[in-house]
Amino acid sequence: MLEPIAYDIGRLCKEEDKELTPKLIDIDVIGLSQEKIFYGIMTPFRCPNSKSIYELRKSYVKADGIKMPFDTFRELTSIFKKSFIGTVKYKGNVFKYQILNFGKHVDLIELEDADLYIIADGRRLIERKELQIIPKIREKISPNSAIYSPAVFPWEIPLLAYIGVDYFDDSLAKLYASMGYKFTKNRAVKVDSFSFEELYNNNKKVYEEILEEVRIAIKNGFLRNVVEETAVSHPYLWANYRRYEPDLRNIPLSKENKIIVTTNINIPEVKKYLERLDNYEPYSNIIVLLPCSSKKPYSISQSHQKFIKAIKSAKVVVEEVILTSPYGLVPRALERLVNYDIPVTGEWSFEEIELINNCLKNFLKKVKEKFDDYIVIAHLPEHYLEILELDDIVITSKGNPTSEEALKNLTDTLKKYKELTKSKDINKKGQRIHNIQQLAEFQFGINFIPNEIFINHKGQIFTKINNKNQQIASINPKNGLLILTLSGGELLWNSGGKDINYIEVNYEIKKGSLFPPGFVDCNENISYNDEVVLIKDDTFLGIGRALMSGFEMKKAKHGALVNIRNVKS
Repeated sequence: MLEPIAYDIGRLCKEEDKELTPKLIDIDVIGLSQEKIFYGIMTPFRCPNSKSIYELRKSYVKADGIKMPFDTFRELTSIFKKSFIGTVKYKGNVFKYQILNFGKHVDLIELEDADLYIIADGRRLIERKELQIIPKIREKISPNSAIYSPAVFPWEIPLLAYIGVDYFDDSLAKLYASMGYKFTKNRAVKVDSFSFEELYNNNKKVYEEILEEVRIAIKNGFLRNVVEETAVSHPYLWANYRRYEPDLRNIPLSKENKIIVTTNINIPEVKKYLERLDNYEPYSNIIVLLPCSSKKPYSISQSHQKFIKAIKSAKVVVEEVILTSPYGLVPRALERLVNYDIPVTGEWSFEEIELINNCLKNFLKKVKEKFDDYIVIAHLPEHYLEILELDDIVITSKGNPTSEEALKNLTDTLKKYKELTKSKDINKKGQRIHNIQQLAEFQFGINFIPNEIFINHKGQIFTKINNKNQQIASINPKNGLLILTLSGGELLWNSGGKDINYIEVNYEIKKGSLFPPGFVDCNENISYNDEVVLIKDDTFLGIGRALMSGFEMKKAKHGALVNIRNVKS
């Protein structure tokens, strides 16, 4: 029914006629129109107590099964019909649908192989903060199948799209217009100066505007911010949002556009970063702690240009570490992977303090394991120093890290500790290679970069293979990640085998797209937009970019799975 084309936790899909979802849908399910689905099958909510609506409900309740009330006792569930199955015609095609009618008993769901899953009791699920059932359904079904949640308010759409819903309707536009309510992006307002038609048209327009914004947000990677803007006004939505644990494979490892950080620091992009930060290995035993900057990457900011110059003047190889919220700790080697903006107040929350100190303690534990003797130099403003839970540090900032006095103090202090690195085989060339290797480890879960490499000014990485200089990767200037070449892809495959981002096919591939008929298997931990290698019978064939997660690929029935960039001749 759908072909996914972009993910940002939620997904952007295209129908056969190229229209994009999330969108409104008006279908005739078992002879019922959109409004009749709402009044006849779905449990009513806040409905006006009028005879006409009662008669409408009565007319369209079918006799082939009794709908189970939401709060039914488990002992009584067996007498109710928990699933309605049928076919529906939509845009000239016939699709199989399943109406899921399980009440509060999520474990009773038995999913059929369908094109469209309709969530009964959606209003109760939302208001009871039970929306986690929707991602559980999404987890079990094909990415080509759609989920439809009838009778939702406009301000509920961003969150529902975020957790996996593809289709909505605007049935509440008419109902609330009839009661004198005007919809806005965030609420329904009771008004007296508008006619029914004016209210109805306004309410329908709000649905369309919200859906358009959601589609744009998914495509450009800021859906979470749209969700927070709408959910924060409604406690039941905010509770659902905070309880939801998204599949991190449905976001890229690094985004080109800035991540806007709000008061909620537990965001998916940060969680994904922190999980991989644990694998980072420090290069030097002289650790310099630095503050973050508003400009990203940090190294192009005026303050960090001064820090880098002061460190370079000391002629000492150090491990530069930036302390920041919400990422906790960012080694200089990984700075291009974090692109965010956060309101700065000069005050830290308890969660931010805890995160930074935990990250720093874990990092220093690795330093000690590798070097035994090390020094920590804090070149930080006062409001950073106040939160550090470290006993043994050298402070060089003198109140203002960017002042000439502080920068000279940093240089002089580093010179004093130069002897610490002399017996450790630490040098600038080695650090540059180390940084690329740690980037590879962070991105692919394995270091496949040889110890002898050359990096040119364009970020292209070369090594000798069969006595010839061959490019193995380049650094993407937009997101800081490695882009594989054929030689690099083969190195990666030979280094990690099926522990890396591999996709197995059953034919001799060409440049273009990989579709389900040619797909055999893959590493299900592949994320959307990941660099991947393609193999056949354990033989390396080519490289490409994942258009969905590996977990989703294994369930896909049609549509492009991988963009195949290059193939071994």
